[in-house]
Amino acid sequence: MKSTKINKRIDPNRLPKHIAFIMDGNGRWALRHGLKFRWMGHQQGYVKMIEAVKRCTQIGIPFVSIYGFSTENWGRPKEELDEVFRIVRDNMKKDSDELLRLGIKLVFMGDETRFPKDLQDELHKCVEKTKNNTKCVCNLCISYGGRADIIQAVKKIKDIKAVTEESFSKLLESKDLPDPDFVVRTSGEQRLSNFMLWQMAYSELYFPKRLWPAIDAKFVDKCIIVYQKRNRRFGC
Repeated sequence: MKSTKINKRIDPNRLPKHIAFIMDGNGRWALRHGLKFRWMGHQQGYVKMIEAVKRCTQIGIPFVSIYGFSTENWGRPKEELDEVFRIVRDNMKKDSDELLRLGIKLVFMGDETRFPKDLQDELHKCVEKTKNNTKCVCNLCISYGGRADIIQAVKKIKDIKAVTEESFSKLLESKDLPDPDFVVRTSGEQRLSNFMLWQMAYSELYFPKRLWPAIDAKFVDKCIIVYQKRNRRFGC
């Protein structure tokens, strides 16, 4: 994703404030390319994750969420999970400096306690290193589930009669983020997979067929163009 030119069809005045990507298709991409292990698709998927966030930052989108690992993904084979954890841990070490340089602030949502300690440590180091960046917030959703998010929010309620949509939203893990304007799930699968169920009440949805490891700058640009063609009426 080396292109630095932004598609002229993108209106800089109509950008989504928050775009979310559901990364899907890593394993299928590895299979189609004759790779021996599924985790090799996750390796390429991680590279594209970083590149997509960088492209969104370049375009001028202030919030980007990446759904990289759901609560249901814990049911995958241990060997695959171990490789995924290694990929994130090792790459986060080298990518944190670039995120800092580009003005990208890393935050994450999900149950981090289930991850290996060394991975938790590396994530926290990157969060701490980039905490003062303001150009773009990259929200990495790992070991995250929308239902679990809602349940933990419900448990925080002190006065049920005083609850409003606004007050409840502030109990969710995404309390410091605006709701996603646009949600993109790659690979052609048309489901939400337990992602930000409350927050996506009025998100625009897009289900392109391209597998996540095959995305590029033009793909990200096209997603923005698709969004800008939508007429968001919020029920009106």
